Amino acid sequence: MIATKVQYFEKIETTQHQDFVQNHGNCVLCRNVLELKHFSQKDVNQIKEEAFCLECDVKTRAKIYTLN
Repeated sequence: MIATKVQYFEKIETTQHQDFVQNHGNCVLCRNVLELKHFSQKDVNQIKEEAFCLECDVKTRAKIYTLN
């Protein structure tokens, strides 16, 4: 399935790359583009990312990134 709206800024030319971006950037239930929120936690050098769907009211991803 090829996304009609991909919020990604690098070249994605192969079907594998397109599928990966579609699966990680869109809701698994309704296929709408996910909204992303980022929260900085400077005291512990981390950034928390949350991905959610406005249509389904589902949080699909919560990931913490450690800053070096």
